[in-house]
Amino acid sequence: MTIDNDMQTVRDRALKKLLTHLSDSVTDQWDEIAPFQSSDYHDPALAELERDRIFGEVPFIVAHSTELAGKNDFISVELPRNKAIVIRQKDGSVKAFVNACRHRGAELVTEESGKCRIFSCPYHRWSYDPDGRLRNVTLDNTFGDFDRSRFGLVELPVAERHGFVWIIDNARREIDVAAWLGPEMDEILAGFGIDRLVSIDPHTYRRPTNWKIMQDGFLDNYHVKYAHPNTAGKMLHTNAVAMEDYGRHFWFLTSRKSIDQFIGQDVTWDPSMVNHTIESCFLAPNTMLLKHATHIELLTFRPVGADPNESIMQMRVMAPTVEDSGLAEEHWEKRWKKNWDILISILHDEDFPILDGSQRVLSSMDAGTMLLGRNELASHLFRREVRRLVETAPEA
Repeated sequence: MTIDNDMQTVRDRALKKLLTHLSDSVTDQWDEIAPFQSSDYHDPALAELERDRIFGEVPFIVAHSTELAGKNDFISVELPRNKAIVIRQKDGSVKAFVNACRHRGAELVTEESGKCRIFSCPYHRWSYDPDGRLRNVTLDNTFGDFDRSRFGLVELPVAERHGFVWIIDNARREIDVAAWLGPEMDEILAGFGIDRLVSIDPHTYRRPTNWKIMQDGFLDNYHVKYAHPNTAGKMLHTNAVAMEDYGRHFWFLTSRKSIDQFIGQDVTWDPSMVNHTIESCFLAPNTMLLKHATHIELLTFRPVGADPNESIMQMRVMAPTVEDSGLAEEHWEKRWKKNWDILISILHDEDFPILDGSQRVLSSMDAGTMLLGRNELASHLFRREVRRLVETAPEA
């Protein structure tokens, strides 16, 4: 069976279930309410395990491929375990390195992105080729002899798949993105055609908030009309989700209010339904992907080192190129600037204050046991995978 037929079946089943949920004012549910403690977001020992057993063991997305469009294009990335450089090679592949000179550990790259034919250390001017090899040792006649082949930049496992750049934040691991995704999610992403899109002005936010609180906030369909009454809440349905669980990852369908015209009808999925629904994927361990009618949004969340009180959120909008869109360049630029302006306003005015506030008050010594409702299915599945990874002892 082809991916189109598979997804036709999945979308058709989810659409029928979603329309029934909206008619009955219900949603997909977990088996039971789950208690949790504020220490989940403040415990330094747990944060260290998450850093090493999650981000140091499994692939996660750090960029869209078009952010490294040409030879020698690079980005610098703050990962939980390492500061890294990701750079496009002359053969079109990508490599990732720890952003540290092998002489005295000076930072090689301070820019967020750019193009570089040689990495030159600002401290003593040692230099490295884009493939990580040590190129030059200044005043080498006085430095002394050593095996230069062993002192290139430290390489991190990196791969491209489905238009994304994936990394494992551990130099001792090997990366297999397809195996991590599994056959179902790998085929879903292949069907989205993300590799034909372009990343438009990605945004990075450093927040005083645990990465799991951030991730939960953008998996949550229960809060939409309450936290966003004058923005998203006007357009999107709240507390109505049709879910497909693939083990590590999951896919789910939510809807715009324009779908109400189909409630009570025996409808099947057709291409017009993209105007009334949003397909979302959780890509473990830290990524939310939302497929809209005109574009795809990607949100990733990761801790800052082993600090439970700080995280990095990155948001990407990926859309057809100017040529593929059929729009004039000026119209294309205006459309996506307007889209970003709306997203940034919602993030800064509505989401961030609530999520940052949660992190602050959960430091209270007597916050008490809290509850995750049966209707908060996506958060249950996210926590299930976090627990599984944290409880899995890594290879030596």
